[in-house]
Amino acid sequence: MQKRSPKNVKVIDVSHHNGKINWTKVAMDGVKGVYIKLTEGTSFLSKTAYSNYLGAKNAGLRVGFYHYAHANNDPIEEVNFFLKKLGNMKVDLPHCLDLEENKGKSKSQVNAFALKWMDYLQKKTGITPILYTGYSFMNNFTSAMAKYPLWVARYAGGSKRVQGFDAPGSSTIWKTWAMFQYTDSGKVKGISGNVDINEMDLNFFKSIDSGVVVVGDANPPSSYRKGDSGLGVKELQQKIMKLGYTLPKYGDDGSFGDEMVSAVKAFQKANGLIDDGIVGEKTLAKIDDLIKALNKPKEEDLPKVTSLGDKYSFQVKTKVAAGVYKYSNLAEKQKVIAANTIFSVYGYTEGTKAWAVPGGFVMANQVEPLPVTLTTGGLSKEMEAEFRTFLKGEGIDSELNVHAKGNPSAEITVSGLQLVKVLQFLDAKRWYYKNSKVLLN
Repeated sequence: MQKRSPKNVKVIDVSHHNGKINWTKVAMDGVKGVYIKLTEGTSFLSKTAYSNYLGAKNAGLRVGFYHYAHANNDPIEEVNFFLKKLGNMKVDLPHCLDLEENKGKSKSQVNAFALKWMDYLQKKTGITPILYTGYSFMNNFTSAMAKYPLWVARYAGGSKRVQGFDAPGSSTIWKTWAMFQYTDSGKVKGISGNVDINEMDLNFFKSIDSGVVVVGDANPPSSYRKGDSGLGVKELQQKIMKLGYTLPKYGDDGSFGDEMVSAVKAFQKANGLIDDGIVGEKTLAKIDDLIKALNKPKEEDLPKVTSLGDKYSFQVKTKVAAGVYKYSNLAEKQKVIAANTIFSVYGYTEGTKAWAVPGGFVMANQVEPLPVTLTTGGLSKEMEAEFRTFLKGEGIDSELNVHAKGNPSAEITVSGLQLVKVLQFLDAKRWYYKNSKVLLN
């Protein structure tokens, strides 16, 4: 993932542990935004959340809230609790799921909890949430979570404690981070003691920024209408335009005006909804469904898959815990299979980047084709010479062992696509060979 940059935006996060905060001094120290702890689990509400919200807003800071999750709870109950306590407070930053401990749950259960939490909150609010987690905890998530932006924490030790890493490190799930919490021992004017300091990637900041929404009355987070403004409206505008509805004058400015009302009414009418220009839960759900359909890879964009069929399928064994993906471009991981699992390959993509297996695709470099020994019979000198010419021409360097006694025969051990080529050659020549024997290591 990318390194820190002086162009990025300084954001802090606080909870009740940070005590009373002078938000005017915080703003004067170069801080542009703050994440405030709002809730935890299904019962804890931070008593300083509302006062911090008012103070930060009045100081001109962009404000967002995070929820500290317990993976052993029902994620729907947690989201409903978070939204209930959020009430009419207006956010400028995406809602955040803070998930950094498994609470005794397996990796697959933690990942399923996170996906359900994020998907449900996005459906309820129309705002794409962000995931906060520690660098060492990221291996609990699959590529299905990559559709949500990442806020990652990783601190250096010793003399580098405050400065932190220049980059959090690599990830097999996320290519970039949206926010990087590089220290929990930072110093900011207006806050006594240590405070978490983060960098928000400048490009991500630009994509979500609609300024600071003033404090005042607001509709529930599941409804948007004329006069509303903020992050939720901005993202809604971006989605409407992605679906082909134009906002030529103001674009995604984060303000719900007459231009947005007209676009929403056109969308509602085209999709059999009441065209009142108010974006409620039904309209949000329809927009979400169409965006998901739009993001699915088109068949013409997917790599071509060459089928081997049952006859030429071969077996492989996972070298590591490997993912099974829905599409041949290795997008949308569906499950993870344990290391040393043996299964059959029925096809492959161009460049042999992926193998087609029961239920999806695996990365070819995460599995090892199992070697197979083939024994032929009735092999004349001419046939042997033709066989060796074929092997050389195909670049197959497996040894062809010839047994001259009795009925001449040959033995060769091959694996993967080289095995397929040898089988196809023998079948095309109609030469006899014994059933293959898998050599398990």
